[in-house]
Amino acid sequence: MEFAEPEITQMTLLNSPENLRRLIIKYLCGESFFQELSEMNKNLLKNLLDSVNKNPFNFNQFNELLLLLNQDIVKKGFFDFFFKKDKISLGELKQGIINFRGYAMLCFGNFRFAYKNLIQNTEDEIESYLLPYCKDSLEIIKEFQNRPSKMLDINKIPRLVTWLLGYIARDKIKKEAVVIREELSKAEIANSNYELVELTTLSDIIQVYYSNLKKIQKKGLKNTNIYLTWDYMDIYIATSMRNKWEFEETYDFIEEVFNNEKLKKLNLRYFDPTQSFCSNPRDKGILEGLMLKRALCTIYLAQESDTMGKDSELAATLVQSKPVIAYVPKINPNEYSKKIRSYPLNFFKKRFLILNAEGIFDDPEIEEILKKYDPNYEEIIQKFLDALNIYRQKQPISLWTEKDNIFKKEHKDFSKICNILAKLESYNFDNRAILLKERHPLSMQVDLESGVANGVLVVRTQRECANLLFRILTNQLKFIIEHKEYKNEVLNKMDGCTILKEEISDSPFRVVTDHEKLTNSFWNLWS
Repeated sequence: MEFAEPEITQMTLLNSPENLRRLIIKYLCGESFFQELSEMNKNLLKNLLDSVNKNPFNFNQFNELLLLLNQDIVKKGFFDFFFKKDKISLGELKQGIINFRGYAMLCFGNFRFAYKNLIQNTEDEIESYLLPYCKDSLEIIKEFQNRPSKMLDINKIPRLVTWLLGYIARDKIKKEAVVIREELSKAEIANSNYELVELTTLSDIIQVYYSNLKKIQKKGLKNTNIYLTWDYMDIYIATSMRNKWEFEETYDFIEEVFNNEKLKKLNLRYFDPTQSFCSNPRDKGILEGLMLKRALCTIYLAQESDTMGKDSELAATLVQSKPVIAYVPKINPNEYSKKIRSYPLNFFKKRFLILNAEGIFDDPEIEEILKKYDPNYEEIIQKFLDALNIYRQKQPISLWTEKDNIFKKEHKDFSKICNILAKLESYNFDNRAILLKERHPLSMQVDLESGVANGVLVVRTQRECANLLFRILTNQLKFIIEHKEYKNEVLNKMDGCTILKEEISDSPFRVVTDHEKLTNSFWNLWS
């Protein structure tokens, strides 16, 4: 782990006894208030600084400094663990304190509590307190690589049929099979909108779907049983997949992330939801609970919509003090517009209605973007939805892709519809990334055992996700410690907190509040 804290690094200690005093009492010992030093002690502190400027100081002299400032002294194990040398300069003093503060935030959530708990321990005892975050990276990588091979591995289900694992897929196929049988009966007496030959062909296609459904779900059941035999489970992927495109997008994401060269070397095991099936939702809930408990980390996919199940999986991981990577895709509107042209018509109807219900259309910023593209964008959307409703009344079979493709081709504004939706989705996902990273209460959860506040790490690309996952698993995370202030409009004052921000995601991973009453009550009442 690497820690940086510009506020401390930029402090001038030379010829500044007051800064040295603040560094020790506030930043190391975690004291909020401290008494003014007497003139005698100020002079002694200045003399100490003059001495350190000429010669680095050792463990005994460090304790003399603590006593001079009326603070508890430390044992040799504390000095050796955080400062790493027998004698340290003022610069090394600052970095050692930064390292202490980083580990204090990771494992304790309170600087004063961490200091009191660690100063009387040996190096080995401190290491046991700070595990797994202080474990050597090379040792971790070696352990991953030396794992035994799996006795059983899953049988990979192809991308284009993964959607058949969904509960909605089964219902859709059954429902549309009934519609086709009804239309076939009508066609036999020439009372249908379709030709008998067309319906017969489609009926055969539906039968193939139904046959594949059972085969794929049987394969998914077998994969689930194999997942239950693995002695390691490193990563859990939290997702909500109801529609065909959602299964395919999740499949593509998992392939991209876990084929990363760094991750492939670690011999990882991960639970892939596009490859697993349970015959009933009760078993599925128990299975996923087990995977969440065993996994070292969860990847949360922020798709078109969030669900109670997916959000609860995020929270369940955080309260165990395990990392959560939230992947919120960064959408290029031009590329996305081309991609969704092949998506089912139901996708477009669903997304326009949901985005409207969530108030995205009312945001002045996206309104300006859409008006710049086409001033009549609202009329274009409404005409499309009206035409789609009329079409669906005549042709209710959503699995009949040939007919749907004809509708897309004949609707003169379908290209504009794709462009408009792409701009909306790009704006929507950008807002959701900001919400998860900065404003959503769900993005910070308290560990039920330790009381440490654990935050979500938000990434926007598969590459960022893979690199961050590698750093998490191998203890190579890089953090910046910074103090932030927020305007309290009610009391007209500033509220503050110290944030441990992860480098790749630029997200708060830990937080320590300045709120004294909250801090005091929290740590007195938590246990």
